[in-house]
Amino acid sequence: MMRITLTGTDDTIVMDGDGSLDHDLTILKDGVTGWYSTPAVREAGLDRPQQDGCYWPSRLTQPGRTVSIHVLEHAISSVQAALMSQRLCALMGHALTLTVEDQLGTRTCTCWLADDPAAGMLVTQTAFECTLVLYCPDPYKYGEWLWQSPQSGRLHLANLGTAPTWIRFRAASHITTLYAVWGDAEIEWEGDTSELLLDTRDMIPSAGQVIADWALPVQPGKTLLTIQTDCSTLDVGIRPAWR
Repeated sequence: MMRITLTGTDDTIVMDGDGSLDHDLTILKDGVTGWYSTPAVREAGLDRPQQDGCYWPSRLTQPGRTVSIHVLEHAISSVQAALMSQRLCALMGHALTLTVEDQLGTRTCTCWLADDPAAGMLVTQTAFECTLVLYCPDPYKYGEWLWQSPQSGRLHLANLGTAPTWIRFRAASHITTLYAVWGDAEIEWEGDTSELLLDTRDMIPSAGQVIADWALPVQPGKTLLTIQTDCSTLDVGIRPAWR
């Protein structure tokens, strides 16, 4: 069972692979590439002068992910084919959300159309067929947000994925201070507001100001957070990430 949803600003395209009727396009057999694999690292070893082997790079990083989806729509008229082509072309130049539901659960990433969806399009009296090529600048696939509240200033977070991910703080009542430590990371915020959203990925708060920013992503596995705050309804969110 697989369902892929491509969500744009003004339209949502639903693609299904199980033959159900509540979708726009049918995913062909073996029609998805780039989703279940992972991009190769960008770095290469630097040759050791007059020695065997190479030096290790300072870090190993991945480029963006390219996902191709080969789809088909059956039993449509030429007018319907033209309308579907128009819907797909309208997605070009916009930020999109790719959502895949399969036996592993629901995982998402952001992307854009990297190629003309009408390129190589096949249209007959009974079928419409094309390939959607999507580029995901962030190669990770993310699960749903999981929210927890600290108890006595401590919180155990579990990143169930295989890649590092970022923490998000959310306050729904009066807050003036927030100080959090996990591993080698340390952040501090101050302000005076009844609502706060702070994502450690960019450290741009919805209110107040950050006065200490040594944020780091949460690695796979369990992480202990120590939190000091005067907010009574503070939640900490995490999205598991997979390579």
